[in-house]
Amino acid sequence: MLSLGPDTILEWALAGAGAITLIIFAVALQNFFVQPSALTRGQRFFHDVSMVMGVTHIMALLVLDSVSDLRAGIGFWMYVSALSLFLSAIEAARRVPMTRTFVYEPKCNNIIRQGPYRLIRHPIYLSYSLAWSAAPVATHNPVLALTAVIMIVCYVLSAREEERRMTVGVLKDEYAEWQKQTWRMIPFLY
Repeated sequence: MLSLGPDTILEWALAGAGAITLIIFAVALQNFFVQPSALTRGQRFFHDVSMVMGVTHIMALLVLDSVSDLRAGIGFWMYVSALSLFLSAIEAARRVPMTRTFVYEPKCNNIIRQGPYRLIRHPIYLSYSLAWSAAPVATHNPVLALTAVIMIVCYVLSAREEERRMTVGVLKDEYAEWQKQTWRMIPFLY
């Protein structure tokens, strides 16, 4: 259902958590990740589209009702979890140069083993995926669900390409050993 704004405190908390998460992700994109001298057309398109979809998600949270208080609560905690995971991954990697999604140059040939990286190799992609999934969980909106699926597929593809590059890079033996000790994105599943 459409409304003029969130109807409950929980829906306001959901919208606020989504907005805060999007803002922190956007600020980190500009200030934490290594910026290449120029993005390719495809990279620029991906980043622009993901920003538009992010704003769309937040706007949807302001006009779409959640399915239930339970779903709004789950969505809220998904944003909180995504942000917590993201910030802990950023803290663990703060001394290591990292590139943006689908940007593989300049090469960042480092293996991070602190924080969430002890369990998963791509905690930032997992945090993004949790954030994209929060609004569809809360609203059951098929358009938001489709955007979440598209973005999650993009992160999985980027993670696979990053790993392919690491397995042929200067740290290939060390990376292969680390792959045996960790999960790609979701502990015990993937």
